[in-house]
Amino acid sequence: MERPDICMMNMANPDALFRRDVHERLDQLFALLRFRSVSADPASRASSRACAQWLCRHLARMGWEGRLLETGSLPVVFGLRRGKAGKPVVLFYGHYDVQPADPLKEWRGNPFEPRLRGGRIWARGASDNKGQMFAFLKAAETMARLGELGATVKIVLDGEEESGSVGLFRHLRKWKAMLASDVLMVNDVDMAPSGAPAVIMGLRGVIFLNVSLVGSRYDLHSGIHGGVAPNPAQGIGELLASLHDSCGRIAVDGFCEGVRKPSAVERRLAARSWGGARCYIKETGVAPVGGEKGVEPWVRSGFMPTIEANGMISGYVGEGSKTIIPAEASLKLSARLVPGQDPNRCLRLIETHLRRKTPEGLKFRVDFKQAPGGAMKLDIGSPLARKAAAVLKEVTGRAPVFNWHGASIPVVGALAETAGAEPLLCGFGLAQDRVHAPNESFSLAQLRWGYCFAVSMLRYFSDSE
Repeated sequence: MERPDICMMNMANPDALFRRDVHERLDQLFALLRFRSVSADPASRASSRACAQWLCRHLARMGWEGRLLETGSLPVVFGLRRGKAGKPVVLFYGHYDVQPADPLKEWRGNPFEPRLRGGRIWARGASDNKGQMFAFLKAAETMARLGELGATVKIVLDGEEESGSVGLFRHLRKWKAMLASDVLMVNDVDMAPSGAPAVIMGLRGVIFLNVSLVGSRYDLHSGIHGGVAPNPAQGIGELLASLHDSCGRIAVDGFCEGVRKPSAVERRLAARSWGGARCYIKETGVAPVGGEKGVEPWVRSGFMPTIEANGMISGYVGEGSKTIIPAEASLKLSARLVPGQDPNRCLRLIETHLRRKTPEGLKFRVDFKQAPGGAMKLDIGSPLARKAAAVLKEVTGRAPVFNWHGASIPVVGALAETAGAEPLLCGFGLAQDRVHAPNESFSLAQLRWGYCFAVSMLRYFSDSE
């Protein structure tokens, strides 16, 4: 039986368009997911570049202009489909790099060999961001094939989002004219904790700081030297503990200066997106009791800064015991920032605090520091946000919420400013996707929602003047 001509299908039913070619699209997505495009791993550079080249060829097969923009590190993939004069220009941002797959032993299969099981795609990058990004590409391709894409669409696919978008940041000013647009669409975000679709009204900024404490020239015998030589591992613990007071408040002098409290309307809207403590415990296995005591979880995650330990390294961690005082200990920190905080200033304040708190006899060393970007906050009254909310309800069948996201996409604020575009952040990630963790996955339903949302929004822009 022949499939109906796509040009004869009803554009009011993007769901039917998705189902028509779903198997072909999955084959293409699986090919994309097989690339080990881990931007943080130098050993994956060749695979990352091959991934970018594959995307560039795929854009060409879609009938779009596609090229690699060299950055001095990993390339940015740029795509363009010119629309009609006088119609809006839509800029889409996504990324083709992924987080490291470690620890590999916890995966139920090869993280770079995608599998379809239980209605979900299992692979590193299935949700963050290859799956979500691919849903937009396929929606834009469908609109173009139908002859319904009146808007000009520009696509920017970052190769280093997971490691700070260094190359893209470096060239933003130079590419300003090329990126100029009216709307910036980003789907590298989640639905609300409650599972409701969400229009993201804010993102936190992020900074990174890796430090070490150095003691003796070599690991010491803990019996002979215990109680005499300073212990770097203990010192790292003391530094970490000094970052917060007993109520969970950040104890770094000046760090929270400039932080603005959410308005009553923002608090009310954010509360609707919270799924409740029971839902949080079911998903994560832990109670939502971190951060400052007495403050609601949705306020802590969306409107307040944090400083978190991401990892610690010191001493012997193998089987059995080894009685030593380690010569060195290291700590990896990240901090999430909110509007009113300057990333570089906050980075200096944390470093100064840690230097001042370094225990006697130990040497403090900064191994790495980076301030990729600050927070961003959108206008609650935006007509574009209201339109997106209406489309979300139509696509998912659920009432949407407005959510202030605790995560960060550092380059988005700078990209929107450079392009002169109004940001629109709507994605379909869920907590159960386990992004950044072993066994990442993305359901076919989420993929379909992302596709249908993009089709409907692109149709809206194409009908606009």
